[in-house]
Amino acid sequence: MTETLVLTPFLEPEDPTFPDNDRFVAGFKDEDGNRCGTLVPLSRDTLEALILTSTAFEPVMDADGTVQACPDALVVSDEMYGEMLQGDLLPKVAVDELVANTLELNRNEPDDGEDGVLPVFANMRNRLVHALELVDAEISRRSRKSDVPDSESR
Repeated sequence: MTETLVLTPFLEPEDPTFPDNDRFVAGFKDEDGNRCGTLVPLSRDTLEALILTSTAFEPVMDADGTVQACPDALVVSDEMYGEMLQGDLLPKVAVDELVANTLELNRNEPDDGEDGVLPVFANMRNRLVHALELVDAEISRRSRKSDVPDSESR
């Protein structure tokens, strides 16, 4: 008679009574939740490097002007992406907040010279102006399109 053993993979702190330590173990647990088989010890640095370097993120802007990091769909499943959204791991930030944060972060940087921020700020401004021109053109296009009576739009 063949016996089936159901194992569930896990990754948890090496010492569950001390969850803030920097050591983890990966392995399998049986149906009773007991660790079984060979455990693989992993450092926090190893885990962070593995996770953060194996998933590419790209910024995505919604039509409302908010930006959010979006993981590569080839690496992260739809289910995991949903969990990341529900867990507030991918917060949305308004474009104007990003600009304000950038200006604040660079407040003490020199204006001119090799490390000066004025040329960089001018470049940011040009990009923002171009972005506004694109949005204005799309609004205008859609406004003209919606002004056309139904019989003419067919």
